Amino acid sequence: MYALILVYVYFQGKLTVVPIHHNQELLEDCVLLINSEWPRSFSARMWSLQASKDTLPTSLVLIEKDEPQNAKPTVLAHAKLSVIPSDQEAVFIESVVVDSRRRGQGLGRLLMMASEQHCFGVLKLKTIYLSTIDKQAFYSKLGYQLCNAISIFGTRTAPNNSTKKIWMKKTMEIWLQNNENHSRIDN
Repeated sequence: MYALILVYVYFQGKLTVVPIHHNQELLEDCVLLINSEWPRSFSARMWSLQASKDTLPTSLVLIEKDEPQNAKPTVLAHAKLSVIPSDQEAVFIESVVVDSRRRGQGLGRLLMMASEQHCFGVLKLKTIYLSTIDKQAFYSKLGYQLCNAISIFGTRTAPNNSTKKIWMKKTMEIWLQNNENHSRIDN
């Protein structure tokens, strides 16, 4: 069993990224957030979130801890990290969503940084894949590059040729280079 290293806890005071399976009290709020963007049956969404575990699949949520300290945190964003059966050294990030009232505040960037830290730093995966219909510019700013479509279902290597989606990827090498550049700037 992998231990989650919650390096994500550094975020600006009250903001933290946590795995949903260690925070069951947030499940319902997370279902509502995801369904606000992509409506689906409450039960099906709940079942998907309850499958989260320390390995894959893992659902990560960005939360804001409110005062007083014992108050229930507010769910601000979600990302699901899923297995790619045909490539055990890669992950597919899906269902990335930020609460519509909080967009434009850098929360998506924080969530993606934490997701990358978990994928590359904890799980030691080599490639992150994602697909988007309308957020290519956002992911490009984070270092994701266009790539060919991949199969995210089963073990066949035939690509998923969805015409609506833009496929992107980020490798561990790019992530390490970006982190090295940021640490030079910070020093």
